[in-house]
Amino acid sequence: MCYASNRLRHYVRHFGTNNIHGSVARNEKKRPFAELRGPSHIPYIGFINDILNLGHPKDLHRTITKYHKQFGQIFKIKISTIDAVFISNPEMMRNVFAYEGKFPRHPLPNAWTYYNQKHNCKRGLFFMDGEEWLHYRQILNNLILRDANWMAGPVEKICDRTINSMLDDVDFADGKHLIRIDNMEEKLYKWSIEVILSIMLGNSYSDETAKRIENLVKTFAGTVYNIFLYSSKLMTVPPKIADILQLPAWKRFEQVVPETLEIASTIINNILDEAEHGDGLLVKLQKNISSREVLIRIFADLMIAAGDTTAFSTLWSTYLLAKNLEVQEQVRSGIGEGELESSLIRGTVREALRLYPVAPFIGRFLDSDAVIGGYCLPANTLVLLSLHTAGRDADNFYSPLKFLPQRWVRDSNKGYPFSPCSVHASLPFAIGSRSCIGRKIALYQMHVLLTKILKSYRLLLKNETGVHSELKMVTVPNTTIQLNFEKL
Repeated sequence: MCYASNRLRHYVRHFGTNNIHGSVARNEKKRPFAELRGPSHIPYIGFINDILNLGHPKDLHRTITKYHKQFGQIFKIKISTIDAVFISNPEMMRNVFAYEGKFPRHPLPNAWTYYNQKHNCKRGLFFMDGEEWLHYRQILNNLILRDANWMAGPVEKICDRTINSMLDDVDFADGKHLIRIDNMEEKLYKWSIEVILSIMLGNSYSDETAKRIENLVKTFAGTVYNIFLYSSKLMTVPPKIADILQLPAWKRFEQVVPETLEIASTIINNILDEAEHGDGLLVKLQKNISSREVLIRIFADLMIAAGDTTAFSTLWSTYLLAKNLEVQEQVRSGIGEGELESSLIRGTVREALRLYPVAPFIGRFLDSDAVIGGYCLPANTLVLLSLHTAGRDADNFYSPLKFLPQRWVRDSNKGYPFSPCSVHASLPFAIGSRSCIGRKIALYQMHVLLTKILKSYRLLLKNETGVHSELKMVTVPNTTIQLNFEKL
């Protein structure tokens, strides 16, 4: 597949009742795929169409929103020779998953797949398909989706350690009450990776173990950051061409991927012997997976995924709380004694994921012919859910640009209308059998960290200019978010 279609692959959740918006009304005529509108495509100019239609990759989420306003809640756009369909209607979005089949296929970053093929590099669950994917997915489902309570202790321990480490290296801006937290993004990267390690080892992830591999974890966090950085730089050129031309972005990407995988392997091999004496996920998995190589592949990709997605989701949450002090006080006052997951804390994270979804597009290749939005879509069509657009649409959310954690509390009496469609307009973890395997881990660790911070500190935003989102594989701030912690 050409590079342009894979630009969209980088941004890559129940099934609905049939209605005029979602599938097709009972008496409505099904319309052929050829009638589906979208941006024009000029023959014979190839990838120039993609440059003209898609614009700069960092603004792709805004470009697609513009097209939804122009063409409606479902439109198609030709990416080189491939027809991609974008959807922003909640009913249509959830109906996509009815057509994902037994072995759902999702878009993959082109640079990553090219690297894997070139170097015959086998990766973890995210890159698996077919029977192999289903086998390991079912094992992990039983351990970290259906029975996740055992993970609470390790997560809470790492959150405490992270907050303490923030205070070990601080700049007091006003006596000892106002604390400036530098490199918040870097600290959250390390925190998210350590959470995965603590879940792997359970009670055997001691302070001594953490200290022993501290430098490895710090280095790993840096290389993960670079993987996403150089992936984003390769969005406008086919990786094969970048490889032939030996472009700097490809040379660094090809260098940093094996470095990252090697560090992950070193970390895991370093702690496997200790894992046998613990109660973590590694011990549980070894009962079902005998291959050390497969264990390393699975955990390496879990750590890579956690580094970027959970860190930036948490960063956006702290930004929104610091920017909206009145809402922050409401969220804080809603935390009960000894509580780590209040309804407003959960709402805070959902609002951050609605306004700033780390993956603004979730994609699936249709397993069979489908009827969505009244249009007949052929099998193997790439369908992408426009989460950024749907999450900011006034048809889906009351005052969509406002940060209102209360909107997710269904029994609240705050006067914020809650529509059932709102749930399906914000699907940051997808739904269906290939939904995010780490969603329970990610949500719980975000809830716990935010709760512990808010119980002791007031978050204050110090940015003097506005902050907006841009795409670098995931949704990131266009500038460094500057925070102060004020001791309560």
